[in-house]
Amino acid sequence: MGVGMSHQLQSILKTLPQFRMRAAALCWGVRIAVSVLVCWVAGGSRDSGIVDAASTRHPPIPKAWFDARGVCVFPLSAGALPQSRDELNKSLLGAWSSALALPDPAKVISIEGGRYPAVESLRIDVSDGTMHTRKKEEKLRPDGKPQSRLGVGRFEFVGEPLLCDKARLNVNLSAEKVRLDLEHDRSGRPILLLADAQIGKLTFEATPDDLARVVLATAKEMAAPYGVDIVSTSVQIEAQTPRSVTAKLHISTRVGFIPAGMAFKAHVDIDDSMNARLTGLTVDGDEALGPLIVGLLRPGLSKYEGKTRPLISFPSREMHLHDLQIRVDDSVHLTADFGN
Repeated sequence: MGVGMSHQLQSILKTLPQFRMRAAALCWGVRIAVSVLVCWVAGGSRDSGIVDAASTRHPPIPKAWFDARGVCVFPLSAGALPQSRDELNKSLLGAWSSALALPDPAKVISIEGGRYPAVESLRIDVSDGTMHTRKKEEKLRPDGKPQSRLGVGRFEFVGEPLLCDKARLNVNLSAEKVRLDLEHDRSGRPILLLADAQIGKLTFEATPDDLARVVLATAKEMAAPYGVDIVSTSVQIEAQTPRSVTAKLHISTRVGFIPAGMAFKAHVDIDDSMNARLTGLTVDGDEALGPLIVGLLRPGLSKYEGKTRPLISFPSREMHLHDLQIRVDDSVHLTADFGN
């Protein structure tokens, strides 16, 4: 095997486990939609107002299969943290206009009632917005130093549908008695971070083909720097019960001019305490290089077989996942209840 081919093989080995984890998150509905719910949050609170930053540092969170911190952040436009309702409106709209191509930006943000920093309702409607999947975005990493709080009586996030590389994904999130922390991420960008919600519900719906399109777009983006061509992906999801799901993912690639196919399979059982047990984790290879690659992947995957962990950890201990239900017909339907 030539030096160039060896380098590409090393590259695909580095990236494929990440593809598997991202795709599994989509299939199980656990992380909601890795490339879809980029930074959507409903947070809540029983109080609101400006608070001292040192008093609200987030405590350590037990390790879970998925850290919700990455999908519990609302980006704000660059500059100072909003100090009024009008500044909040402009900052949110500016951030979402940068993240999505929106059909009518004037209808995206709706804030009503209350006296800032407390409002009766906050609605973000990005329906028919198109994701900029080829626009590389840095991850928002909260610095854990809130500078103020925003209290919201009722929060809504609506994307019915969201468009991503021809995929149509329906998302609806609502929460009551919400608190959002205003802070910066580690690079200094202003953000809103989920802090607490008394009651929250999220619904997500997409066809397996649409999920495969999102996985393909994500995989292509991740593999491009390594010179690996992701040819196609397919996703199959079977729900034995609303909390027992089997997910299958097939990835077809080319390493140079040589094809390599990998088929991942995993089963997840979620108990009443929202702990998830991973079993039946397998990977098989096909085409020319597939068997060689999966032989090197199997030892790394085996350490997760039979493991049980909390399904999701939230940015603060006040937030918990109370229930998760998955139903599969022509589409995958997920409903998650969360709150304090």
